[in-house]
Amino acid sequence: MAKPHVPETTYPLRAAVRLTGLSPELLRAWERRYGVVEPLRTAGGTRRYRALDLERLRLLKAAVDAGHRIGRVTRLDPTELARRVAVAETPSETGLEAVLSALERLDPDAAQRLLSLQLSAMGPVRFAREFALPLVREIGERWATERMGIASEHLATGVLRSMLGSALTPTAASRLGPRIVFATTTGERHELGLQMAALTAMGAGANPIYLGAELPVEDLLGAVEDVGAAVLALSLVTTPAGQAGHAIGALRVGLPDAVRLWIGGAGAGVVDLIPGVERIGSLEDLEQRVALLGFEQRGTR
Repeated sequence: MAKPHVPETTYPLRAAVRLTGLSPELLRAWERRYGVVEPLRTAGGTRRYRALDLERLRLLKAAVDAGHRIGRVTRLDPTELARRVAVAETPSETGLEAVLSALERLDPDAAQRLLSLQLSAMGPVRFAREFALPLVREIGERWATERMGIASEHLATGVLRSMLGSALTPTAASRLGPRIVFATTTGERHELGLQMAALTAMGAGANPIYLGAELPVEDLLGAVEDVGAAVLALSLVTTPAGQAGHAIGALRVGLPDAVRLWIGGAGAGVVDLIPGVERIGSLEDLEQRVALLGFEQRGTR
């Protein structure tokens, strides 16, 4: 029996503008002059952009912001374009190394000061994605290869958790967005990735309700109902697949059908998906889904 056709998710022009940072005028000019993407068209001629279109536009904008001329990068294949952007967007080694050095010296004041400078310069959303995330990965690598002690790793976790938590203050605009509960289930203590996800969602227009780590299923269901959340977003890092699957199944059964259940994190990839559960593969993926959710919500008003 043939599988039912699932239509590809597409985004209107206003969503493309929000997700790429390009103005409508510049986007149209790039399409007309350089053919950067070929959006689909509705019967009425309205542009509809695919996820791959948006990703290419984001990369092109990042390359131009880094000093490349649009005419020189528009024909690059995705791999080469991503490589050039990655080189341009790599956090300053001096900045990362300075923070890592402070952590290895167990100097919380210096680490806090250096991280605060980065946060002030980049803003909370960019800081989470472009500095905190690479920092956490480097700390994990150094700890795994015994180049950083457990005390330094714990200090880093404490400082970053405090800074990311303080940045999670919804703006007036985001308070009008879809409410998303961010949490981990019982047994999952890692929450730095969860905080970064909540900040990313806030930047994309959501109103994040951050509950933190290790909440029982019953409390999560109650919280979603109490705040009228549109989504429950869970982070999975070290939770065993069987335990995570059991909790996710109980949550899906207990949640209203209209409430979405998203899972992400390093441990989400080994969990078998069940109907009504969506896997979020990256912060960029989360940003796109939140933006689309916001447009859907506004469309029902």
